[in-house]
Amino acid sequence: MSDAWKNLNLEGDGLQAANLKLVQQMKKRRQAYILLAFFPLGLHRDYLEDVRGAWLYRIASIIAVAGFWLGYLWPALTLVALITGFALYDIRWIEDKVTAINKALRIQAYKAKPSVPMPKDFRGRYTDEGLDDYLKLKEQERGGHVAPGKDPALNSRSRAPSFAEQEAMLKALSKSKSDSSSD
Repeated sequence: MSDAWKNLNLEGDGLQAANLKLVQQMKKRRQAYILLAFFPLGLHRDYLEDVRGAWLYRIASIIAVAGFWLGYLWPALTLVALITGFALYDIRWIEDKVTAINKALRIQAYKAKPSVPMPKDFRGRYTDEGLDDYLKLKEQERGGHVAPGKDPALNSRSRAPSFAEQEAMLKALSKSKSDSSSD
């Protein structure tokens, strides 16, 4: 299915508009993992709104490069190992962070108060003035359906007869047929 619907502008503050805004704001795991490949730059941390962590990656990477350049091989290798270790930890951290960010965005999007007031007499669903008459008409049109309490065989009951009651009605029916055929 095409993602063209994500670019539609439906205007207003309805649920569709809120969903479109939410889809655009939500963080994507794939994007974060792609940026993790460039972990010395801390781009994945920037994407997931952890500016402090992103700058720690950058500063540590700069110090490691400077250590190699100045001849401090072992301290630089130790720092590279630490940076790589934190990058491996970030594989799991990305899952938790994306989930937390997206949950916060959903809560924010759906709990936001609409700027357009509700219509008069709005009760959480659409209602129409003539809806009750229409439903009564449609109830009468259903083929083979008898409204509860309207079937004379059920003696105006609102439920279907039990199995025992059905057996009794069948016995009475067969008895009445046998009595009428013997006359």
